[in-house]
Amino acid sequence: MSVVEQTPRRGVIWSGTTSAQVRPWVNDPHCAFLLITGDTANRLTLPDAAVLEQWLSTAHQWGYDRIRTSALTPSLAAPLYDLGFQTAQQLTLLSVAHSERPRFNIPKDVTPRPVRAGRLSRTSTVMTDIIDIDQMSFPSPWHLDADSLREAMHATQSSRLFVSRRHSHIDGFVLVGASGPTGFLQRLAVHPNSRRTGTATRLVAAALQWSHKKGCSTTVVNTETTNDAALGVYAAFGFAPMDEGLVVLECEL
Repeated sequence: MSVVEQTPRRGVIWSGTTSAQVRPWVNDPHCAFLLITGDTANRLTLPDAAVLEQWLSTAHQWGYDRIRTSALTPSLAAPLYDLGFQTAQQLTLLSVAHSERPRFNIPKDVTPRPVRAGRLSRTSTVMTDIIDIDQMSFPSPWHLDADSLREAMHATQSSRLFVSRRHSHIDGFVLVGASGPTGFLQRLAVHPNSRRTGTATRLVAAALQWSHKKGCSTTVVNTETTNDAALGVYAAFGFAPMDEGLVVLECEL
């Protein structure tokens, strides 16, 4: 497929079983986000070096100074290293199997609740609270904005966003998705004032229950290799490291 600039500095630069899209990185208009995705029936593969160089040329023509990828497996990242990409972030990939419905003893008054899609407009109070918590939980450049959150919600065949409330205010959220037999715990964030109160545990429990209800036999999650707090929460639910992790790459243009 030829390059399609759908809006200024945004568009599809490759499509097929593997798709590549470019848009500005969150809160950094000089950095392009290269989102590489594919259908669930095929293993992701990248085109040859000439096409990859065209990707970089296109991003530069659209006014970007550098480009950063979505999370990639080491094998998928390999040809990008040859073009000058370097590792910007290392992620541990974990999984847990659940052949039976997970059951957790969570009091009803603190059970995380799903958010209706209609309450997630860009300017809604719910969206504002979620993005604020995300930005307090993840340092720049790794936090989300409203657009990237909605993008994550559409990255899987189905998804659900749960929020936790404390004293009537949102104090945490989890985004979980499902594609085929696999669930994806895509984002977990808790307000600093609610950490070590069980909020994260309740959110992960809600995500796993939803994942199993959608027919998933396994749920996976990734987190930074140095995020000991998150790793501890996931380990308590039986998540274990998979054979290989993920990397986010970056390259100057």
